Amino acid sequence: MSSNFENYADRAFKAEEKLKNGISTGDPVKFIEGYYAYESVILYYEGVGKSNESRKLLTRLEKILTIVIEKGNPDTHYYSKLGPFFILYSRHFNARILEMLNLDLKTAVASRVAALDYAIGIEWIEQVINIVINLLIEGLVDHCLRYLKFTQDKKEDLTSEIMTQIKEISDTKKFWKRKDSAEGTAKVVYENFLRLIGLMIERFNKSESFLKEGIKILSIIKNASQADLEYLDLRFMALESNIVAGTSDEVNESIVSHVKSRILPFTIMDDPNIDELQSLLKRFVHKKGVNMDVSIAEIPILGANPSGTPHLAIIGQTGTGKTTLTKQILKENIRAQDCAVVVFDHHFEYADIADHIIQIGGEKQPEASVYYGVEEIGDTFKSAQAFIQDQQKVFASEGSDPEELAKKIKAYEAETRPTINRFVIDTIEGLISKEEESVIPINSGEIVVYWVIMDEPQIATSIVSTFIKYILQMAIHEHLPARTLMVTEEAQRLANDQWVKNVTSEGRKFGLFLISISQVPEFNPWVVANSELTIFKLRQISNNGPIAELFTEEALKIIPKLETGEYLNYHRDKRNWVLSYNPEALSPFHAKKTIEQKIKQLREILM
Repeated sequence: MSSNFENYADRAFKAEEKLKNGISTGDPVKFIEGYYAYESVILYYEGVGKSNESRKLLTRLEKILTIVIEKGNPDTHYYSKLGPFFILYSRHFNARILEMLNLDLKTAVASRVAALDYAIGIEWIEQVINIVINLLIEGLVDHCLRYLKFTQDKKEDLTSEIMTQIKEISDTKKFWKRKDSAEGTAKVVYENFLRLIGLMIERFNKSESFLKEGIKILSIIKNASQADLEYLDLRFMALESNIVAGTSDEVNESIVSHVKSRILPFTIMDDPNIDELQSLLKRFVHKKGVNMDVSIAEIPILGANPSGTPHLAIIGQTGTGKTTLTKQILKENIRAQDCAVVVFDHHFEYADIADHIIQIGGEKQPEASVYYGVEEIGDTFKSAQAFIQDQQKVFASEGSDPEELAKKIKAYEAETRPTINRFVIDTIEGLISKEEESVIPINSGEIVVYWVIMDEPQIATSIVSTFIKYILQMAIHEHLPARTLMVTEEAQRLANDQWVKNVTSEGRKFGLFLISISQVPEFNPWVVANSELTIFKLRQISNNGPIAELFTEEALKIIPKLETGEYLNYHRDKRNWVLSYNPEALSPFHAKKTIEQKIKQLREILM
């Protein structure tokens, strides 16, 4: 098996080629896609602890962007080779990667200040908001006040630029055309932008939270301008964490638990057959020619070990015992430390242990304790599909060849997707804001299951992502129980979700711990790097995933042969794999029977 890092090195090479090609041909789409692909590789290396590799790629990326900046021609056509667009976004991307890595915010500010020379309207607003966030994180409030004054002085020019951009959007996106006049909408954007800057500065000075109101204001700007400003949500969270950390004595301290980091579940704690089962498993492993430690059903207690890895990733194919083990983990964590639990369930597998079932979408089911139909989301998606089909007919009637027709339809789908996504997020945020206690009833010792039913997986993922974002906000503001566990089924759907990344990076400080469950190991490297790993049977083991380099020859030999209930745990401190077995039962009686059957099976194999 080739090294996983070689695969990511190849991705970096391809990303660099696309980035350079976009620059040389003056193709803004390739330029942007190339940067995002490059960024994902840098973040992957950073996430799995390969800082040297990430820094090397960062240096190469900065060099490419610097060449564009130095050789760019601001007087040429906006989208031409090395034109103003490429200079602006080179500055923007140079700042963004530094912010993502939290490396050098002073350089990031300088890059964004320089970008203002080429930015107009919405792009100018985006740069200023990011500048103010970075300056506040650095504690430079006086500089922020100057930008507030600068923004007030630029009112007429900025409003005119925004109005022009909104007119262009209305002309090109007929389906999403707003009823408001461009002039009135531009005024709304400007006034809310000014209000947002003032709010951030004022709340920072008072060491008070700004996040809830700030995101509402940003949402108004996004909707009015139809601009892609999603990155600012992450920057808001970074600033909010900084404000909270500066006002709390406990937020940066590790949470010390009174319980062991691993315990035996109560269902088998007193079973006299445990020792024999463990002995048989050791003999079974030895017979397979594998040198590996063995344990029986040790349940991890998330957050109990302040120096350990705080989160958990459970990976394996369907029917191997992932959900049963997860249920036991949840019950034992509640028993050991009275934690709260939130589960995002796509297949209704956790109803039997739920205290509250919140159904989002679909036909109301009798099991749901709270139901929100959110019909407007489904209606909007259907309207968008109809719109795309209408455009396809128009393009076909114009005589486009099949290849060109496919490109146009793909472009329209890409254009409408962000707008639909923003509508979904706004709808769910509005629902949470209006009925917070009913929508998020999180209490110690209870399990809340979110059952999200949507025809389109991407919409379901956006809904889950919005809830994760809101739950993280609650954790930061200490509105959750001291320990809260969050379970994401189908974790691969959230592979690129920044809120999941933020939870794995920041959640521990606020008592929020993540259990990611996936059928494949190819998901978010930040999650994998910050999680204990539990691997059930996998038919195929890809060398493209973020855990590929952790697999030893012995692990690779045994993973495809694991039986139901058997799994491998990776102990990061010892850097080794341990074979474990979990009786598939949530009651002592059934656990006893399952253990007896397993002992009988192993005896027959070892005869």
